[in-house]
Amino acid sequence: MLCRISVALKLIPQSPPAGRLAAAWLKTLAGEEAYGFVFEPFISIKTETPGLSPMHKAMGGFLKKHPITVAQSILILSSYDHYRSFVFLANDEGVWSCEAFAKTIGLKNATAVKVLSDFVKAGLVKKPRDGFYKACRESIILEFPRAEMMPPGLNDRMRGYQAEMVSSGAIAWRRMNILRADAVELAAFYPVLSLSMSAAAGYEVGEKTKNSAIFAIESRVVKLFNF
Repeated sequence: MLCRISVALKLIPQSPPAGRLAAAWLKTLAGEEAYGFVFEPFISIKTETPGLSPMHKAMGGFLKKHPITVAQSILILSSYDHYRSFVFLANDEGVWSCEAFAKTIGLKNATAVKVLSDFVKAGLVKKPRDGFYKACRESIILEFPRAEMMPPGLNDRMRGYQAEMVSSGAIAWRRMNILRADAVELAAFYPVLSLSMSAAAGYEVGEKTKNSAIFAIESRVVKLFNF
């Protein structure tokens, strides 16, 4: 239960807030007197987080951002050109002219003008100077709302766009586990998967490096059969 609460509150594991939550949980279960006598002498709650792992740092950066809205999602998924343009811009910190953007992503100039104009109006892209565009990476992460929050059919359209993009790539890493589990109990694990997927955004780089590439990261649970 404590782990579920920690995940729901988006606390970084082994961080001071997570430690304070654990201490408060123990005090509630054991009582103030018992906690002070039995647990407190052996428990040390961190006041700072030196040497956080890359995963913890990534999660910390992610929590400072917010996902795109349903209205923004509708715009992004209005066409394949809008979708792949957003994927491109959201993963780059550079400032682009309309002409350079159109040439790089393979769009007609007129299409690029419309896409960029739409994104500016929706708050997804800003214009640092006239004729140039830059994604609002400092406040938005490439994460769409949950399927149940999206208008009917829009999630299927997004899957089609994603499948088209993924089909052109190559698998970089894969892991699968097949197990027997109670469906209701296993559902409690889904938020953990969701948080891990969100935390991956913290590994983004906005500029080209020696090993940089665009990656598609997917997490899913497939029910094979009743058993």
